Amino acid sequence: MTDVELVGNALCLDFANTVNARPVATRDWLATPEQALTWARAVGHPVDGDPSLDYTLPAARDLRETVYRTFRPLAHGERPATDDVEDLHAVHAEGVAHARFIDDGAGFRLSWAAPQTMRVLLWEVAASAVALLSAGPLDRLGECPSCRWVFLDTSKNGRRRWCSMATCGSRDKARRYYEAHTTP
Repeated sequence: MTDVELVGNALCLDFANTVNARPVATRDWLATPEQALTWARAVGHPVDGDPSLDYTLPAARDLRETVYRTFRPLAHGERPATDDVEDLHAVHAEGVAHARFIDDGAGFRLSWAAPQTMRVLLWEVAASAVALLSAGPLDRLGECPSCRWVFLDTSKNGRRRWCSMATCGSRDKARRYYEAHTTP
């Protein structure tokens, strides 16, 4: 269907990973309205027909970088910058002001009334980030050494190294094998 990879194990981390590599990306799922719509559909949040999409994309890119700058240091056992946490809180507070609590059978969660817009998706991303910051497990955050994607390690032994074994893991192992067998 699409080549959107969702390996972050949290909406906020998948959102931070909407560029395919850092620091120089060759694909950006928030570069155009069409790409943003494709990504939003892939995460189960279709925003087709959103008249504010062009206006919201710069805010989406800003939030993506804020989420990345917040969780990347945590993946290395460091503290994020206070400004980034405050910016994330501001988006979350805006979203909470427009939300209501609903009982989904397993507990209560924030929900936003239709129509589903990119702004609502940003509020959901901020809510995901706040939930992860509040409840963790922050000690299971990681950053792929190849593409710099951030992820929540849900593996049994907690030793996940790459964003995905199918992409960066295979490439890194092949590179190391080649180096080990071609170096004199």
